[in-house]
Amino acid sequence: MPRAKDRGRPRVNLDRLTEILIRFSYLVADLPQVKEVDVNPLLVTPEEVVVLDARVILDVAAVEQPPKPYAHLAIRPYPAHYATTRNLSDGTPVLLRPIRPEDEPLWQELLDSCSSKSLFDRFQYVFTRTHEVAARFCFIDYDREMAIVAEVSEGGRQRLVGVGRLVAGSDRETTEYAVLVTDAWQGKGLGSLLTDYCLQIAKDSGTQRIVAITTADNVRMLGVFRRRKFELKTNLEERVVEVRKELLKE
Repeated sequence: MPRAKDRGRPRVNLDRLTEILIRFSYLVADLPQVKEVDVNPLLVTPEEVVVLDARVILDVAAVEQPPKPYAHLAIRPYPAHYATTRNLSDGTPVLLRPIRPEDEPLWQELLDSCSSKSLFDRFQYVFTRTHEVAARFCFIDYDREMAIVAEVSEGGRQRLVGVGRLVAGSDRETTEYAVLVTDAWQGKGLGSLLTDYCLQIAKDSGTQRIVAITTADNVRMLGVFRRRKFELKTNLEERVVEVRKELLKE
């Protein structure tokens, strides 16, 4: 409720003030070199928001040796810079982007489009579909885990048809990789597209090696790994293949 003395005054531009605060949060997130900002006064009018005076203090150590992006934040923001559009071999455009918490309904639809074998090849067990499980796969810590979904326009709506996931180990030197592609989109090169993009993200993050496990009869994924010169080790007793690739050798 407005105070009595404020009645009759023009309404200030709250939308513009909200935009300024959001942009300021981006500055804090993107520039760890900024140690302190003092804005005083900040004038908010019906038309505009104006900074009349400000002081910025820089962290000299961060200026001389910039830390890794977002290392100064407790929670890493959504990595929108990883969103990119690529084309399959037949020219079909596919949006590759990090997964978001609100993707849960689309992620559930992705699972519904996969056969029992495809799900077993990916998870190595009978997969249970619950909200709690979906939240675990859609709401992630982008600092140690990355899930890149493949989004396409199909039937007038957006759908997820694949997902590649990277999970860093405690030492950050080894990263586990897994990929899932819906049955209707298998054999189109989507698994290769996701794998190449995830390998590039892993390399950029500084991980030293990629490891993965797939079933011995998952012919398509074994082919993807062989063409990228992964080392393959077959466990005949458990009918799985362990794959490994040293990124530092490239």
